[in-house]
Amino acid sequence: MQRADRLGVSPLKVSSLERLHLAAVAAVAVAICLASPASAKELAHLKLGILKLGAMTNVWVAARDGIFKKHGLDVELVDIPLSAQAVAVLQSKSVDIILQIPGTAMAAKEQGFDLVLVGQNETSGTSPPVSNAILVRANSSIRTIKDLKGKKIGTASPRGQSYAAMKELFQRNGLSTSDVDLVEVPFTAHADLLRSGQVDAVVALNPYTTQIVKAGYGRVLSWFMIETIPDQPVGAWWALRSWAHRHASEIAAFQDAIKESHAYLNADHERAKKLVSEYSGLELGLVEDMPLISWKSKIVPAVWQAVADMMYRQGELEHKHDVSEYLQFAPQNLVR
Repeated sequence: MQRADRLGVSPLKVSSLERLHLAAVAAVAVAICLASPASAKELAHLKLGILKLGAMTNVWVAARDGIFKKHGLDVELVDIPLSAQAVAVLQSKSVDIILQIPGTAMAAKEQGFDLVLVGQNETSGTSPPVSNAILVRANSSIRTIKDLKGKKIGTASPRGQSYAAMKELFQRNGLSTSDVDLVEVPFTAHADLLRSGQVDAVVALNPYTTQIVKAGYGRVLSWFMIETIPDQPVGAWWALRSWAHRHASEIAAFQDAIKESHAYLNADHERAKKLVSEYSGLELGLVEDMPLISWKSKIVPAVWQAVADMMYRQGELEHKHDVSEYLQFAPQNLVR
C-alpha cells in the first residue's frame, strides 16, 4: 500500500470527518465479507429423495423460489428412479428424507427399517374426480364392482397400499382377488391394453386415468381409494430414526416450508396446474383436465390408523399397529 504523502497528499490534511467516513466504509466492507460465509453456514443442508411425479411440484417450487431458504434450509433434490428403491436409498444414507406412500413405509418399518414419519405431502382427496381409479373399457357392459368377477384386470403392482384398497373394495362387494384374473402390467401399458381388449379393467392413477378417459379408451368404474378411506395419505416424508433424533429443528423447518408450498399452490389452481406441467413435462392441456393434486400437510391420526388397519386386514402388514408408532417422532406441530 502506498503512503498518502507519497501520493502528494499530506496525512495531516485529512479531516476528522473524512477519517470517520473512511473508517465507516472499511467497517461495512469487513462486515460484508464476514456476513456472506456466515449466512451460508446458517442454512442447514438437506438431501431430499423424490420421485419425478406431478405431486413433487411443491418441493420443486420451494427449492426454485426460495421457500426452503426462507426457512433456513439448503435443500438438494435427489431424483430416485423407482418408488421401490426409495427406502434402500434412505437406508444407505444417500439422502436424509424420502417421499414414500405410507403403506409401503409401514411395511418397510415392520420388516426392520427404522423409519419415522416427518410429514405428509398429499392425500387421495375426498370427492371425485381424483387420481386413483378402476377403469373399464368405454363400451364395457361392466357397471358394478361385482361385475368384475371372472374378468381380467391390469394392475401395476399386486402389493402395497393401492392394492390393499382395491382388495378392501372387492371384499365390501362380495369379491376377492381369487375371483378375478390379475395381470401385472406397468401404468404406461394400461391404455393400449384397454383399447385392444386384452384386459377388461385397469387400476390406474394420474396422469394415466385422465389420459385413458380423454382418449375414449375407458371410463371410471370406481374411485377406489376414496371409496375405501377418504382422504387417505398417499405421499409422506420419512427419515431414519437416528437422523431424526439429531435434526428436530431441520424437520420442523422442512415441514413449515412444505406447508407454505402447499398454501402457494392451493391458492391459485390455474397457476398450480401450469407449474405441474412445467415441472413434470406433461402437456398443459392434459394437466388442466386432471384434478388438482390434493396437497395437504395436515396429519389426521384417525385416517392414518385406518390405513394401517386396512393394510393389516389385507395381508400387507403381518401385525396390527397403533398409529402412535408412526407419529411419535413427528413434531407435535405437524399433527394438527
